[in-house]
Amino acid sequence: MNEPFVAVKTGLSKRLGLWAATIIGVGLILGAGIYVLLGVAAGQAGNAVWLSFLIAAFVAALTGFSYARLARLKPKNAPEFQYIGMAFGRVPAFLSGWMMLWATVISSAAVALGFGSYLEHLSGLPPVSGALVLIILSSAVVFIGVGESVVLSGILTLAAAAGLIFVVVIGIPSFGQANLVEMPQGIAGVIGAAPLVFFAFLGFEAIANLSEEMHSPERDLPKAILLALGISAVIYLLVSISAVSVLGWQGLSQTSAPLAAVASRILGAKADLVLTLIALAATGNTVLLLLFTSSRAMWAMSCAGALPMTFCVIGEGRRTPWFTIIAVGGIAGLFVVFRNIKDIADYTNFSTLLVFAGVNAGAVKIFRSGKSGALKQVLVNIVPPVLGALTSLWLAITIGWQAALSGGILLISGGLFHFIMERRGMKGSKR
Repeated sequence: MNEPFVAVKTGLSKRLGLWAATIIGVGLILGAGIYVLLGVAAGQAGNAVWLSFLIAAFVAALTGFSYARLARLKPKNAPEFQYIGMAFGRVPAFLSGWMMLWATVISSAAVALGFGSYLEHLSGLPPVSGALVLIILSSAVVFIGVGESVVLSGILTLAAAAGLIFVVVIGIPSFGQANLVEMPQGIAGVIGAAPLVFFAFLGFEAIANLSEEMHSPERDLPKAILLALGISAVIYLLVSISAVSVLGWQGLSQTSAPLAAVASRILGAKADLVLTLIALAATGNTVLLLLFTSSRAMWAMSCAGALPMTFCVIGEGRRTPWFTIIAVGGIAGLFVVFRNIKDIADYTNFSTLLVFAGVNAGAVKIFRSGKSGALKQVLVNIVPPVLGALTSLWLAITIGWQAALSGGILLISGGLFHFIMERRGMKGSKR
C-alpha cells in the first residue's frame, strides 16, 4: 500500500474511548440537518420525506462500513487523505483531503446559519450575526482543549437527542393522520431531496479525525462510526414521520424552524420556546464539533506535508492545534455571509459525496485481495464498497449543476495548489 506523505510525531492528548467517540459522533450527526433542513426537504419530498432520509441513511451506511474497515488499518486524522493515499497515492490523497476539509469547514457555516435562524426565531437577532458569534465562541472552546470540548459536546448532544425524542413523543397521537406516501413532486421529489437530507448524516466520517486522541482507535473507532450512524438514523426516521404527521409537508416547508413549529402546534408557545432552545443547543454542538474535527484534519495534513508546515503547530500548554483552529474558524465565518443554507448544503454534499466515492473505491482496491473465502470476499470486500461508490456518485449527480460547478472549481484549485506545493518542495517524508 502507498504511503504518500510524511509523519510528524503527534502531540495530541489521548483522552477518548469508545463511548466518548460515539457521543461525539452522534453530536456531529444530530442537529445539522434535521433541525435546519427538514422543512426544505419536505417541500420537495412531501410527506414521504422520511423515505428521503431512509435513502440517505442507506448510502451513509455503505460508506460508513468502508470507513469502519479502513479505520482498522490506519487510524489517523484526516481519514480521507489517509485512506485514499493508501490505495491510490499522493495526488488523489491530497485532492480528497482538500475537498473534505473545505466541505467540513463550509458545512459548519451552513449549520451556524441554522443556529442563527433559530436564534432569530427566539430573539430577532439577524441570522448572520448569531452565526458569527457562535463560530467565535465554538473556536474558543476548541482552543481550550479536547477534554473541555468533549464535556460540553456531551451535554449538548444529550439536549439535542432529548429534543428530537420529545418531537417523536408529542407526535405519536398524530401518527396515522397524514398520508406518508404523499409526494407532491412524485418519486423524483423524494429522490431529489435525498442528497439534501444526506447533509443530516454528515459527521460520521469526521469521527475518524479523533483517531490520534483515542486510547485504542484500531478497536474502538470502527464501532463508534457504526454506532453513531445507527442511533442517528433511527432518530431521524421517527422525527420526520412525527413532523409530517403533525404539520404536514406544507406546514413544514413554510417555516425556518420546523421542529419548533411542530412543538408549538401541539403544546403552544412554551413548547416552541423549549424546542427553540434545544435546537440552538443541537446546531451549536454540531458547529463546535465540525470546527474541532476540521482543525484536526488540517493539522494532520499540514504535519504530513500536504499543506504548509506552518499549520503543524501544537500549543505547549493546551496541546491543541491553535493555528488551524483560528484558520478554520475564520474560513467558516467568511462563508456565513452567503446566507443561503440550501446552496451551502448542496455544495458540501457534492464535494463530500465525490470523496466518499473515492474512499469506497479505495476500499475495493485494498480489500479485494483478502484471504477470506470466495463468497465472503465478494459479500464483504466487494459488494458494500462498490454499492457505496455507485450510490454516492448517484446522489452527487442528482444535486444539480451549480453544486457540481462549485465542486469542480474547488477540485481544480486543489490541483493547482498541490502543484505549487510540489514545485516548492513541500513534500515531507512518509506518514
